[in-house]
Amino acid sequence: MKLSFSALFTAAATAGLFTLSSMVKAAAIPAAGHSPVAVATLPTHSFEKRSIAGINNFNCKLTPKHPRPLLLVHATLLTMDSWWTFAPHLIKEGYCVFALTYGRYDNIPFVGGIAPVADAAQEVATFGEQVLQKMNATELDYVGHSQGGILGRYWAKYLGGANKINRLVGISPINHGTTLSGITTIAQALKIFAPAEPIFDSFAPSFYDLVDTSPFIAKLNAGGDTIPGVIHSNIATKYDEVVTPYKTAFQNGATNTVLQDLCMLSINEHLTIINSFVVLRWVMNQLDPVNAKSASCLSLLSFA
Repeated sequence: MKLSFSALFTAAATAGLFTLSSMVKAAAIPAAGHSPVAVATLPTHSFEKRSIAGINNFNCKLTPKHPRPLLLVHATLLTMDSWWTFAPHLIKEGYCVFALTYGRYDNIPFVGGIAPVADAAQEVATFGEQVLQKMNATELDYVGHSQGGILGRYWAKYLGGANKINRLVGISPINHGTTLSGITTIAQALKIFAPAEPIFDSFAPSFYDLVDTSPFIAKLNAGGDTIPGVIHSNIATKYDEVVTPYKTAFQNGATNTVLQDLCMLSINEHLTIINSFVVLRWVMNQLDPVNAKSASCLSLLSFA
């Protein structure tokens, strides 16, 4: 059986959360004044440059080659700093790159993407609209990893963002939910899935929102996979243990690509797919198809 970083991460996280949930429940339940980041008044550190030089720079000039701001949206349990591979190269290429850490709880530090997914989508929408206003732009391009890949869809479909997103690029997006390599299916069969939900919801309600049978996923896909006027594209990896089956990342009516079809040597899975230069080149090609270059095993050389 193949073991990878995502497999170990998923197994360890699941076991750890079940074991520790009773210990962290009291500390993790949002108390008064410690709710998820308010969507109406985003904290100022959402716009900080953080450790990635050049990100969230409102002095960046849009150009005819790159006429729209580029919004990068991270995955569950990650933060905006997870774009440390992609963002510097995109900035160097001339993009005006913006990112935030969404879906946090004040009393659970270091991670994002754990608040209810609908709330996270509103937070991303508010941030995106602020970027558009500050950059004097009417549309932006959107690149999202995992949960981040579907928040733009929700913004476009339900929060008035359909005419504000030009291209929506998903990197292992959870477009149709996940079984977490069968963990949720087994839990449902053992009848422990529903009883465990209140425990998880006390500190990470997004986990249950992202399961393939959740009401959120049903609402997200109601009426079709894509939004008219938005250019959709997705890339997935065969070695994904978080978005499972991996082809559920794809959408009808979108450009859908398997990483290993570009480079059969790529072993990147769910977490490390955003560290792949093959994927970076593919993303750049989606953002600027007129100037596309081959995305292949040789892409590493072009970013050396």
